Amino acid sequence: MADISYFDAWGLWLHGRSTLGNDLLGLPMIWWGRFGKILSFVSGAAVVVDLVGPERLSRYGARLTRFMARRPSGGPFVVGLVTGAAVALVEEQTEVPWYLGLLLGSMLGGAAGLLAVRAGRTLQDPELPMTLKWVSLGLFFVGFHFDLLAS
Repeated sequence: MADISYFDAWGLWLHGRSTLGNDLLGLPMIWWGRFGKILSFVSGAAVVVDLVGPERLSRYGARLTRFMARRPSGGPFVVGLVTGAAVALVEEQTEVPWYLGLLLGSMLGGAAGLLAVRAGRTLQDPELPMTLKWVSLGLFFVGFHFDLLAS
């Protein structure tokens, strides 16, 4: 597989030849196309925001924030501890020591708990629907671009 530049890829495409079989920045073009398809799909978030409505998103964010705030600093900690225990039980079948599974799971679970708190606050932002629409439009253009380039 030949490693081609971005402009070489567009040159091939404009001359009616497939870019498949070549690499762009060390990644096969088929993966650039798949990446583009995924981005185009994710850009559908604007449709979800329109269907759900900004009011419902804000209410959901308020509920999520209240739920995580019931135990001010304990929410993410409890989520982390439960996740850590679950990972330690699953890791019992592998050669990874239980304490490493507990530590890794606790860190991932705690991060998920903090992310839930942040997501709740973000969903309450009145500018979120418009921001998501603009981000979705950008993702659509980038995704379509790479999907087209890999065709």
